[in-house]
This record gives sequence, structure tokens and C-alpha cells, in this order.
Amino acid sequence: MTTELIKNTEIEKALATAGEGLFRHIFREVNVEDQQTKNERLNGYKGQSSDERMNERLAAINSAYEHDRDGWQRCMDATVALLNHAHRMIETAENTIKEQNKRIHSLETIATTDELTGIKNRRGFFEAFAGELDRCDRGLSEGGLLMLIDLDNFKAINDTHGHQAGDASLRLVARTLQNEVRMMDTAARLGGDEFVLIFSNTNKQSIAPRAQALAWQLNHLSLAWYGEEIPVRASLGLQPYKAGDDMDKIFNAADSALYADKFRRKRAKRA
Repeated sequence: MTTELIKNTEIEKALATAGEGLFRHIFREVNVEDQQTKNERLNGYKGQSSDERMNERLAAINSAYEHDRDGWQRCMDATVALLNHAHRMIETAENTIKEQNKRIHSLETIATTDELTGIKNRRGFFEAFAGELDRCDRGLSEGGLLMLIDLDNFKAINDTHGHQAGDASLRLVARTLQNEVRMMDTAARLGGDEFVLIFSNTNKQSIAPRAQALAWQLNHLSLAWYGEEIPVRASLGLQPYKAGDDMDKIFNAADSALYADKFRRKRAKRA
């Protein structure tokens, strides 16, 4: 669309310039003559009838018109050729930019995506959380809830069933989180067996039922592995956030809540 507008505009300009030049030349030929030329033509007209003078004048104008028309056509041919070349260059540049943008987007996606699970990685999480806190500060989000997740028996799964089973358990947790988040929310794997969720633009009262349901689900997962059912369990740490909050403080508070929950679960298990 852009190149078509550029091309049409340039052609219109070329036509207007060429047409204006032709008109001015004919106008000058008919109406603007210096005194010497007028005198020469008056002397040449002596003895000629008015019809003869008119025919001679018209022939001169027609000759000037034919000469200028040829020049105008050559000018237009050159202009069109230049515009076609410019159009091809613009198309090539646009295609190059499109390919570069695709490549940039692909690299950005790779840089912020966890290769094993397909959800965001640590970098992707912190970029998303920084953006969410910025929206809170600008009044575009009322706040939300940060949920940290750490698997309780990941090491046991790896030691007993192998690392492939451990990887499968991580993918199972990632799919569970993806199924529970909205488009505006963020699920990420921080590394190892640690995950995080950002429930954005919500409040503690609204999100509490969803958080409780997810906590229950994360502690009732079962991985089917070569005829065995491997239980997957997790500890959670929750921390609400709002406008004016500091990212590190929110994350550290959620982390403290996570390890408090993990300690509580271990003590309950021993009892």
C-alpha cells in the first residue's frame, strides 16, 4: 500500500511538471515574443494574406508542439523507468525488513522461552513482572498475585525413574499451569523445579478461589510413566502486589512464603 501511494504520487508529480512545462512553452510561443522576433515576423508577413499568415502561425505552433511532445514523452519514459526501479527497490527493502522483523521476533521468543517446557523462562518472567508492575503504577492494573511453586519430590523422581521422567514431570506441571492461566497472566519456569505464576489485574479476594484450586491440583498430579503412576507434589508461596511495590521485595516475600509452606509440609509428613 505504501509503495503504491509513493509510486502514484511521483507519477502525478511528473505528469504535472511535464504538462506545466509544455503549456508554458506553447503559451510563450503564442503570446511572448521579443520585439525583434515580432518585427521579423511582421516583415515576413508583408504581402501575405491573413489566411496565409494564420496558416504559417499554426504550422509553427504545431511544429513546436510536436517537438515538445517528443521531449515530454522521453521525459515520461525516463521518469516511469526510474519510478519502476524505485518501486522494486522499495519492495526489496520491505521484504528485507519483514524478514528481519521475523528473525528478531524469533530470537526474542527464544531468549524468553524455556526450551524444555515451552513456557517463559526466568528472563521472560522478570520482563513480564516488570511490565505488570509498571501497569500498576500507571493505573492500568489494580494489582495481582505472585505465586511461586517448587516441586517437593523432583529429586526423588530423578533418582528413582531417571532424568527423562523428571523432565516429563516438569512438562506436566507446565501444562497444568498453562491450562489455568488467562491470556493476561504469565506462567514461567525459573529453573530446575521452580515455577512462577503472575495473576495480573486482580485482587486477593477474587483470585483466592483460583489459587486454592490450583494448589490442590498441583498436589494431586500423577505422571503416567511406563505403566507406573508417579505422584507429583509441590509447595507454594503467594504474595499479592499493587502499585508502588518493589519487584525484589514482592519476589522475596513470595519466596519466604514458599519455604515456610515447604517446611510445614515436611513437618506434617514426619508427624
